[in-house]
Amino acid sequence: MRVPHCYTLLRVGDLRRALEAWDMHKATASGTAAILATFLGSIAEPYLVFWRHRQLLAVTVKQVLRGRYAGSLLGLAWLVVGPLILLSLYALLYSVIYRIQPAGMNTRDYILYIFAGLVPFIAFGQALAAGSNALVADRALFLNRLFPAELVPAKEVLAAGTVILVGGGLILIIKTLLGEVSWTWLLLPPILLLLAMMAMGVVWGLSIANLIVKDVQQLIGYFIMIILIVSPIAYTPDMVPPALRFLLYANPFAYYVQSLQCVLVLGRAPPPVLLGGCVLFALFSFHGMYRAFNFGKRIIADHI
Repeated sequence: MRVPHCYTLLRVGDLRRALEAWDMHKATASGTAAILATFLGSIAEPYLVFWRHRQLLAVTVKQVLRGRYAGSLLGLAWLVVGPLILLSLYALLYSVIYRIQPAGMNTRDYILYIFAGLVPFIAFGQALAAGSNALVADRALFLNRLFPAELVPAKEVLAAGTVILVGGGLILIIKTLLGEVSWTWLLLPPILLLLAMMAMGVVWGLSIANLIVKDVQQLIGYFIMIILIVSPIAYTPDMVPPALRFLLYANPFAYYVQSLQCVLVLGRAPPPVLLGGCVLFALFSFHGMYRAFNFGKRIIADHI
């Protein structure tokens, strides 16, 4: 172990210099600790915001869901009926009309494969559409200290996440009834959490930009359409020509779609490249856009 310089000076009898060196050592140590504490605090900040307001956030998510289905005969039952109708339509389309069967996959698994990719896409599309417009629709909450502005778009993302929970639950039930239970289902919670973090960051960026540039809301529809095309939902990565496969790696959403398809339908763990991409894009989007959102919020607040 390295001996501090102050102890070396003590051995030669220079007490004054030893005390000065010791004071400098303590100042450096305290400065390093302060920097480390600030760094860790900045990383933990967005998580603490969610934790401190978790009960209020849960109430607002319930209000969003109830408002979305208010006036309908089935109400919240549409959360289950909708995915069932979608699954039935795709089963009819791909088993009777298209009759597409990828190599190493039967028709039943191919339908579930598409469904496993389509469900997160629908949820992601809902989150982008509603979340990007959340601050414009709830301007009164923008400067509200009781309910942080960061949680206004976030509640739309969490409300859209119920689509994944219900749709994924249907796949798990079907697989269980077929006797195809897999240990890979244990990977579902972390993958869904990473997907939520990635979506949260994108929605934060779009929502704050939509306050400044109104064209953002118009571009959302085209952006969602592009994601649908370049994500391996109705096709497998092997079907993509080699010259175009770079699109799969350039599309962050594709990492989560393929990971969910592997875990839910194929019964195998996603390759390290996919899991690494999920973690990387989630952390970059969540933390990066949280900082960008707070920076933009302060600037806009000065002009309101």
